[in-house]
Amino acid sequence: MSIKYDSKREPLAEIIRKATVNATYVIPDLQRPYVWTPRQVTLLIDSLFKGWPFGSLLLWEVKPDCFDGDEGIPHRPFWQIVDRVNPNGGTGTSALGQPATYQMVLDGQQRVQSLVLALGGDQWGFQLNDADWAADLQDRRMKPSAHWSRASLCLDVTLFRSELGAKDKKVRKLEAGKILDWVVLDATNGRSTEVRPPNYVHPLLAAKEHPGRFIRLSRLWDLAQKDLSESEYEEILVPLLEQHSMTDSAQAELLRPLAQFMKVIENVKANSFVHALQIESLQLTPQWSKDDYSDAIVTIFTRLNTAGRTLTREEITLAWLKVGWVLSQTDGKTAGECLKQLKECLEDSGFKVETDEIVRLISFIWAVDHRKGNLLDSKDLLKGDVVRSMAGAVAGAWKALMPRIAAVSQLIEDRDLVENQGSFNAVIVFATWYRLVFDRLDSLQVVPLVKRDDLEKLLRQRSAHFLDRWIFGSQWANVWGEAAVRNFQDFASDLHSLSSNLNACTAETFLTTVDSGIHTLMERVSQRAISHITNTVVRERSRVYNYYPFLWVWHRLEKARWECSSVPMRTGRKRTSKLEVDHTVADAWWQRLVNRLVAAKQASFEGPDEEKAKLAPDGFTSRYDAACFVNALGNCSLLDKSFNISKSDKPMWAFLKEVHEFKQKKLMRMDWENALALNSQLTEPDGVPFDDIVKAISVRDAQIRSELTEFINGGKVRLDTVD
Repeated sequence: MSIKYDSKREPLAEIIRKATVNATYVIPDLQRPYVWTPRQVTLLIDSLFKGWPFGSLLLWEVKPDCFDGDEGIPHRPFWQIVDRVNPNGGTGTSALGQPATYQMVLDGQQRVQSLVLALGGDQWGFQLNDADWAADLQDRRMKPSAHWSRASLCLDVTLFRSELGAKDKKVRKLEAGKILDWVVLDATNGRSTEVRPPNYVHPLLAAKEHPGRFIRLSRLWDLAQKDLSESEYEEILVPLLEQHSMTDSAQAELLRPLAQFMKVIENVKANSFVHALQIESLQLTPQWSKDDYSDAIVTIFTRLNTAGRTLTREEITLAWLKVGWVLSQTDGKTAGECLKQLKECLEDSGFKVETDEIVRLISFIWAVDHRKGNLLDSKDLLKGDVVRSMAGAVAGAWKALMPRIAAVSQLIEDRDLVENQGSFNAVIVFATWYRLVFDRLDSLQVVPLVKRDDLEKLLRQRSAHFLDRWIFGSQWANVWGEAAVRNFQDFASDLHSLSSNLNACTAETFLTTVDSGIHTLMERVSQRAISHITNTVVRERSRVYNYYPFLWVWHRLEKARWECSSVPMRTGRKRTSKLEVDHTVADAWWQRLVNRLVAAKQASFEGPDEEKAKLAPDGFTSRYDAACFVNALGNCSLLDKSFNISKSDKPMWAFLKEVHEFKQKKLMRMDWENALALNSQLTEPDGVPFDDIVKAISVRDAQIRSELTEFINGGKVRLDTVD
């Protein structure tokens, strides 16, 4: 099975025609916005007149019988006016009504849109702030203001005359880029009406103020016809020049050169062709179903690289959201505005999220609510009856949904988990769970009021504890790795089941139902997370930062431990410190001890040199294993401090005793060591037997891993924050 393609060579003029009035060339809504500037458009036209390559297009042919009803991919016509002054401004061309065969421009939108703006018709062009016009066309800085101008690309007769003289009156040598200019043509609506200062310098000229100087380039393009003589062009041009208020003397001087220039335009129009690769429309065969075709088209979209980025499924979903959004449900706010509001809400809590992640969150919640937990797949994304309904459902729930997600983002921020979230997918699953349980709590008939308050308090406590376990458990279980898609689907199915169970529960069974849902989700990650806790071993000193999430949690599982380990430890006059994973027994101190033990063994060894070189301290298979043991989890802590123990050869206590809190006895050494499961054998190991140090590190290592396992299983909770 394969997609069929057709290689086409289409006249440029035909492409412009198909992209303008009653257009059949359209843009899929998932395409990025038009980003070219007026100067780039002028350069494109200049390249066109020089005969330089235009580049190829990738098209997708969509016939009326390809899809039913609202299926396909939402699309839009090209712009007549690109308005960058008003966020939702701009004027689009008119698309040919159904039934019609369309060519969706998958690659080449920027070039086609630029041609349309330059050659599409009268008044087509840009509406920009005056400061943007000045910066783009004149490299001139203007003070930002509310003033704007709307302009079209025109032939500047003054520049034409000047360039003609510079080229010895040889029209064929003229460079289009040097005779074209962006000009305000609409005397009434072409400029903002706000009062300008007396010394205001307009970035653009206005045609009304310079009669006879500017001719819309699209007019000349439309007049160009195959095989007309220069004298015939002179006849055609006369009424056009009169319409543009050109004087008789100017006409007498310029009519012939302009007629010659029309021959240049004719040549460009007649001989400019664009190569296009067109994906053929759906053709059903016994081996090639509609779902197969839809899946292939979406895969092409998601793999197509445009302007350095890869298109995603979320962009296709967003296109449907925009098309089907119900403005009346969101107080007139569009889908884009609502998603932006949600994105800003998350960013206010410290999240760095992309629009794709916001769309994935919405799509996941909708699938749990309305598709029995079945997430959208590729073939669904071309089915309007499936995806389009999401827009209406999400818009209808938006006012209730936004506060829930805001509460989740605040909870994650309050529990200092923004930097520890791992994958945003973990946040998506938790946010959906949170919404389900609190929506159900709101709908329960609970009396008296005191009982309801108690129920809500217990639910909030469960939410905080589950959030901690879920964020770290799903991260340590690596559920967002290679099997992320399957795991994401499993979580959606679990949450749909929880939704059904919540709807059937009573106030008396509510918390039991919530606990069961938490157990189901954690059961999918617990064993793999515990395996990760058990098996993660760092061999190199430079890699002990891998213990950071383990220690971040462990230091918070006992109140005294957190109170001691959270104290910033600064020595001397140092005012700054940083949070980092560090050793208790210093690496250099340990290596010196290992080397001394090995040397002592070698001194009394009478065997061959080969065996002598393999000698290691008791309890280790090699010197390397013994050397690496200092990097065990049991020898590490996560402390906020101004010194680095590992890079020294001093005992930990040599640093700690210089810390203000210890010197002033605000912290007692024994209390601090006990809180962190340390002892003097580790903080001051000089003279301590090697085996005793190894045992102390091993015991502490086992304790840390055991308590982290309890945390994942729900037996221990964080005590560094108020639930």
